[in-house]
Amino acid sequence: MPRMPRRDAPGVVHHVMLRGAAQSDIFRDDVDRASFLERLALVPQECSLALLAFALMSNHVHLVTRTGPTPLARAMARINTGHALYFNRRHGRVGHLFQNRYKAVPIEDDAQLRAVIRYVHANPLAAGIVRDLAELEAYPWTGHALLVGARSSDLLDVHAALAAFGESADAARAVLRDFMCDWNVVKRYPLHGASAPLRLPQLESEIERVSRELGVDPGEVTGGSRRREVCRARAAIAHLAFHVHRLPAAEVALRLGVTHAAVLRGAERGRQEASRAGVPQSHREV
Repeated sequence: MPRMPRRDAPGVVHHVMLRGAAQSDIFRDDVDRASFLERLALVPQECSLALLAFALMSNHVHLVTRTGPTPLARAMARINTGHALYFNRRHGRVGHLFQNRYKAVPIEDDAQLRAVIRYVHANPLAAGIVRDLAELEAYPWTGHALLVGARSSDLLDVHAALAAFGESADAARAVLRDFMCDWNVVKRYPLHGASAPLRLPQLESEIERVSRELGVDPGEVTGGSRRREVCRARAAIAHLAFHVHRLPAAEVALRLGVTHAAVLRGAERGRQEASRAGVPQSHREV
């Protein structure tokens, strides 16, 4: 049976899993892990792939990614091929390192994103590699230390990951730490939103602000109106929500009453509308 195409478009968040062939190790020591992270750090620049979470285990890897213009498959091919060549050369082995293709599960909303970040970063806890959350905050082979601010690195898009937990970095980190306390209760993240998503105050603020600047009713923006002025406002809001505040496109689509694809299209054309409304164009300005 032919393989089905992957659901892959700019802005889609995935939980990606890589496993060693026949459950063999893909990391034998910290040198291997450090090399993998160095390679991983190049991918956002080369492939516009945002990394929101990661965990390196001995025979598998978990990544939480958000796809950019470059397809996820191409980005993953660069990671897989580069590490396999390095690993085989360093350890004097031949043959395939990874088990078939990677597995990628789309993440639909903030509830799933929060859950999958916890699931991924709790892997060393579940395996007994670290004893508790305090040790996890010092552990270098997951992204948890970066999200809570215990370590600093450009490897993760910390702003985008924390946006699922709260409006400000401090508030989001407090929620994240509380959320991680239940790591040993939840064995698997929900596939269909088992918990209600957090409110998105950034989105509500932009709906009000852009509507006011463009002279439209916020109720029309979220009520499905097709008036030209309302569509302009909706595009500007999609741009700000997606590119400035880094909010999940699926939840933005739900609030605006449009499809996921419509949010992505609106985000691309919304920069001009946002400029007309006199609102900031990057998260550094907000």
